[in-house]
Amino acid sequence: TEFQAPSRMVFTGGMPLGLFRGQRTYTLTPDGDGTRFHMREEYTGLMLPMIWPSIPDLDPAFQQYARGLKAEAEKRV
Repeated sequence: TEFQAPSRMVFTGGMPLGLFRGQRTYTLTPDGDGTRFHMREEYTGLMLPMIWPSIPDLDPAFQQYARGLKAEAEKRV
């Protein structure tokens, strides 16, 4: 839903009428001689209290993704 090369990318999806919405944001920022990567997942909407209990803990998958991204980026330096 948003792309600002080379620093920001946003994916958004959900249900009609704003009943439930998920948004994942990836951000790259300069950090000294390198780059800092940040990924955020945010959920909103009237149905969130009903849906939230069924959403798995995504933190382990996010950590694995970040480690893989770091490893690939460091191969190319």
